[in-house]
Amino acid sequence: MKHIVLFLTLVISLSSVVSYATVETYEQQIARGVALMEAKNFRDAAAAFSSALKDLPDDFTATQYLGIAQSRSGDNEAETTLKKALALKPGDPRTLLELGIWYFTKAAYDKSRDYLRNAVSAAPHTDVSAMAEEYLRAMAFGKTSKPWMLNISLGGQYDSNVVLNGFGSPLPQGISNQGDWRAVACLKGQYTFLTTDRAEASVAYNLYQSAHARLSDFNVSYHLFELKTRYALSQLLTLRGTASFEYSFVGGNDYDAAYALSPAVIVNEGNGYSTAIEYAYKKTRFINSALFFDNSDRTGSDNAFGITQNIQLSRSSIARVGYFHDVDATRQQFWSYGGDKALVGLQFEYPKTFYFDLYGEYYQTNYKGPFEETSENRKDQTYTASVSVTKLLSQNYSITLGETYIRNQSNTPVFDYKRAITGLFLNARF
Repeated sequence: MKHIVLFLTLVISLSSVVSYATVETYEQQIARGVALMEAKNFRDAAAAFSSALKDLPDDFTATQYLGIAQSRSGDNEAETTLKKALALKPGDPRTLLELGIWYFTKAAYDKSRDYLRNAVSAAPHTDVSAMAEEYLRAMAFGKTSKPWMLNISLGGQYDSNVVLNGFGSPLPQGISNQGDWRAVACLKGQYTFLTTDRAEASVAYNLYQSAHARLSDFNVSYHLFELKTRYALSQLLTLRGTASFEYSFVGGNDYDAAYALSPAVIVNEGNGYSTAIEYAYKKTRFINSALFFDNSDRTGSDNAFGITQNIQLSRSSIARVGYFHDVDATRQQFWSYGGDKALVGLQFEYPKTFYFDLYGEYYQTNYKGPFEETSENRKDQTYTASVSVTKLLSQNYSITLGETYIRNQSNTPVFDYKRAITGLFLNARF
């Protein structure tokens, strides 16, 4: 009997030692894996978490960490591992988020959307829900995780006062005061050549081409080349920068060429709130032609400063308000001005597969001199309102109907005008 008691005591003691050693090894591997994750060494982190699971095969924490590390490194086993973690702890917000991110990277947007929405419901008003909403917003407004992206829009517009240039470039001197139909083609291609957890860099090309039914002198061909960068200093601060070059033709003739630099600081307040503080410098060379014979008088530079507040109103809606001040210095004083702009916008989904974009803007410009034969310095107040609705036809195709109204009130009669633009476009995204 004495020998049996001694044997059992020895067995229990050895079991305790083994159990303690197992837990200690597990904790060491978890700590090592977390450190490797923070260093962005996801493959070695996955190996550490796998080692921890050898000691405790059904441990939720190690399984979840392993799934995250596999996802970040692009390992296709991430889906299986994360689903196992969700089975071990059903409804866990972080696991739901990570599955949503995994499917987002694989362009499986319907699955991604379901998991992300469940993550928001499981942990509202948290960092998890804020990140899930970021991905939901990206899907709603056309962003993807692929390194390349191509958007094509083909459609038609009726313009009650044809003065349109592409992508917000300056209007031609003089107003046509004539309405016309035009066919429009827009193309945007982008390649993201650098992507890390903190940084992103991409190059893009934009083309805008219009062809009017009657007023061919106002046909616009616009080309824009961009280099964009983002770097996250922390969860709170992100730096963003854009360098661009543009060239445009109006009526088949050279119209302008410009380069621009635009740095910005993004403050991420959490829960879908962010603030962008921006500066933009643009140098433009305007080119004379038969229609715009003194266009070069407008050659000069523009400095703009602004702030925009983005507000996440719900899972599928975002609002923005902003203010900008710019100073334009040109060859001729009557083209130089100081301007102040206030804007407000709202984007939302309702019902599912319908996306609305509402925008309003007030822009006041005070010019430095009188225009041509007028006696007082030119002053303009421009009111812009636009609304568009996009119907998602499939994952890659949509159709957009839009209306824009512009009222420019000016003390110089040639620049006092009204304008309405109605457009219908078929869009493709790849």
